[in-house]
Amino acid sequence: MFSLIPEQLRRESRPRIVLAVVAGFIGAICSAEIARLISGVAGGPIPTRGLAIGFFAVCAAQLLFRTTSQILIMDFGQQVICSLRIELCRKILHTPYKKLEALGKPRLLAILTTDVNTFAQAAQMLPVTFGHLVLIAVCLGYMAWLSWQAFACFFVFLITAAVIYHCVERWPLREMQAVRDQLDVIFRHFRSLLEGTRELQLNTSRARYFTDHVVHPTAHAFRRSFTRAMLLYSLVANAGGMLFYVAIGLILLVVPHWFPQSPGVLVTLTLLLLFLIQPVSEVMTSLPILRQASIALSRIRILDAELTQAPDDDARATQDDPFAAAVEGAPLLRFAGVSHRYPGLTEDRPFTLGPIDLSIRQGEVVYLIGGNGSGKTTLAMLLLGLYEPEQGHVELGGIKVGKHNLVQYRQRFSAVFADFHLFDEILCQDQAQVAKQAAHYLHTLELDHKVSLQGNRFSTTSLSSGQRKRMALIASYLEDRPIYLFDEWAADQDPVFRRVFYTELIPDLKRRGKTVIVISHDDAYFECADRLVQVAQGRLVDVSAEALKAGLYARRKNSPVAD
Repeated sequence: MFSLIPEQLRRESRPRIVLAVVAGFIGAICSAEIARLISGVAGGPIPTRGLAIGFFAVCAAQLLFRTTSQILIMDFGQQVICSLRIELCRKILHTPYKKLEALGKPRLLAILTTDVNTFAQAAQMLPVTFGHLVLIAVCLGYMAWLSWQAFACFFVFLITAAVIYHCVERWPLREMQAVRDQLDVIFRHFRSLLEGTRELQLNTSRARYFTDHVVHPTAHAFRRSFTRAMLLYSLVANAGGMLFYVAIGLILLVVPHWFPQSPGVLVTLTLLLLFLIQPVSEVMTSLPILRQASIALSRIRILDAELTQAPDDDARATQDDPFAAAVEGAPLLRFAGVSHRYPGLTEDRPFTLGPIDLSIRQGEVVYLIGGNGSGKTTLAMLLLGLYEPEQGHVELGGIKVGKHNLVQYRQRFSAVFADFHLFDEILCQDQAQVAKQAAHYLHTLELDHKVSLQGNRFSTTSLSSGQRKRMALIASYLEDRPIYLFDEWAADQDPVFRRVFYTELIPDLKRRGKTVIVISHDDAYFECADRLVQVAQGRLVDVSAEALKAGLYARRKNSPVAD
């Protein structure tokens, strides 16, 4: 766990942890003193006023020190959870997109939600569990001071019970691992359920099959594994409480035959063991949650090792722009022998894009055309720097793009993907200025009658698919980047906005000196492009204007319905 805690947080928290441990020990000593005072008074003469004042003073001290210890440990645990969540988010954003695709959204969601929450739940129990463990240790020390013979017998009894517990726990621990494995599958099914609700509601038989043969087996497997694991943990927890009664019987009925003890010592030992029943029972009850947290932490550690270490944002912000000194006369973007395999080298027949030689000049409007599966989206990911070339290299302004300047390279782009995500707020620092621009674009794209700005947040994102894409276009415009990429943006638009997009919005970007790359099937607007680049079976072909016009004329002449 400590490897996941930032070094600064460790240094800052070290004094508080030491204080928490000291306060916990003092609180445990006060608890043991309470038990000693009670045993001394039980069956004795009427206590004096001084003894009563001392008793209540020890009670107040126990409350103060135990509460202080628990608050300090709880605060540290919550700091760790907060730091863990932020660091995981940063690392995910700095991990290559292709690796994130390989990890899979269900696994990432399970770790970011369930595993982190399980660890957080254990962190909430940690202060109380720590206090109980300290109390148990102090009481055992007090027992050894009263009678080392009784302590030795009780210690052997505890060691034997711990060995038995360790051997028996292997079975529920395996079941806990199975529970966690099933959780990834359940998250995958839930994602399918939420994303495919419309399709399932339109077909009752498919919906019934999905429920009965997909969700049902996984949910029941999860239930069986969890029940089997908790069954033994419950048995162990209850047996732990019963063992203390057995230990009391041993000390009262067996130990005196071997090592005679005074009645006062026997009474004190008995009260001490009765006093320990509750903390030991609560520690045993917390074991399943702590075990689940241990499994969750191991998953988090594995993910943390697979993700890319996030760089220092402040240091990166102060770096000079590596592309500021662009080579004069060089194209804005250049692909030199770029090749890329998708989805990966582990596939039997991976799709290969390239080798590609492509140049795009500043202010140029380039349409990427081609059939489905031809490689347009893969090429777009390479252009954006979200995929890295396996062969060849990319240049920006004549400067080669590599791992050392990849982050700065991506900052040149703004994109609206076909499977875009629409954020419900403006994600920038200068929100006042951007809010004015956003209001202007909402009016221009005829969305101001449905969407308004409330601070830096849009009033709603519950819109039609076409309107949501217009919202995504606004977010892209607000970034004001030199290069724009639109992946099938007009696919969900009505004919009016489709025409506006191709004949007004894109030319406006060009007039502002922006470079625009459009992935499109709208052949009726191909003539609006400066250049057409056709992607076919992983290769690029520049389509001339003459060939384009001839192809369009032939298709429209032979088509019974005009486009």
